[in-house]
Amino acid sequence: MTLISILVALALEYVLGALDHLRNWSWFDQWLAWLEQRSGERHFWDGPGGVLVSIGLPLAGLAVLGHALADASVIFVFALGTFIFLYSLGADLNSQLDRYTAALHADDDNTIALVEEQLQVPNVVGQSGAERVLRSVFIRSHEQLFGVVFWFIVLGMAGGLLFAMSLRLRRRVGDATTAYAEAARRLHEILSWPSIRAEALGFALAGNLVDAVDGWHKVEDGSSAATEPVLCAAGLSSLSLGKAGAGEVDNTAIATQVEEVQALINRTLLVWLAILGIMIIGGWLT
Repeated sequence: MTLISILVALALEYVLGALDHLRNWSWFDQWLAWLEQRSGERHFWDGPGGVLVSIGLPLAGLAVLGHALADASVIFVFALGTFIFLYSLGADLNSQLDRYTAALHADDDNTIALVEEQLQVPNVVGQSGAERVLRSVFIRSHEQLFGVVFWFIVLGMAGGLLFAMSLRLRRRVGDATTAYAEAARRLHEILSWPSIRAEALGFALAGNLVDAVDGWHKVEDGSSAATEPVLCAAGLSSLSLGKAGAGEVDNTAIATQVEEVQALINRTLLVWLAILGIMIIGGWLT
């Protein structure tokens, strides 16, 4: 049922187009604001306890709803799981990248700037525009797709929603120095550690295995914080783009590199789904 839910959700987004307008997280923002207003002065709030309440109670509500629907029909549980998976996904990355490459080919600076803002391309000293874009695409592929898929496979619909909420909470706390903020960032790091390495392995299988593993090992330091560098190094190396953007390149060249990365991401998703199918057939998953 896990594989079917994922396939149905991805097919719906492919057929109907990007469903980003359905992913309204205002309820979560309001929930966090309400909790902060009523619990912010309490000792348990500023730390892991506050994060547990922030995320744990919505997950408990989902579990109760799932149990109630299971008593009625397994079809309802399947429909709920498919909806939660689809809802937990981030913005449709393929749609964003299609718009971006089309804008690059057309030298449409306004659209280029808009999509780069959506992809959260940073202004990093020492990195060219091409390198910053490619690294951002890899990071967004994890946040908007692979992280949700991984935890949906591992923990079901609660896992997909857990990852999505942890990402939103981490963005909400930003660089704050409170114990609550630190716990929120730590939770997302813990969830990202296995899913990023699973995605990096997928890049290796879908691209150049030897170069991807070599690039991975060069940045791996064994800590939970070494997540995004691992992902970017494996992705760039699997396409032999380890030195992408070493010098400034024109828009057409950047578009070509982005298209290569987009193709790698889509191949990696197919690899994941194939492995999931094999695991289900082998009886390791249901």
